[in-house]
Amino acid sequence: MKTDDATVPAHQLTKGQWFWHEPAPGLPAWQLQVNSAELLEDSVEIFTTDEERELVSYPRNRLVRLAEAA
Repeated sequence: MKTDDATVPAHQLTKGQWFWHEPAPGLPAWQLQVNSAELLEDSVEIFTTDEERELVSYPRNRLVRLAEAA
């Protein structure tokens, strides 16, 4: 997989999209694929296809770097 310079607000991620999960600045990032997403009042819960990291949660407007399958 390779990176793509595009970013989107977390609430715009859709099923099937690959993105870079960056838990905090300076920590390693890894690619995850969206299975589904649930919008909450001020955040979005992203259910992924990864067995170990099934769920990540971001503020709704956090910018997320997109990735794409090789």
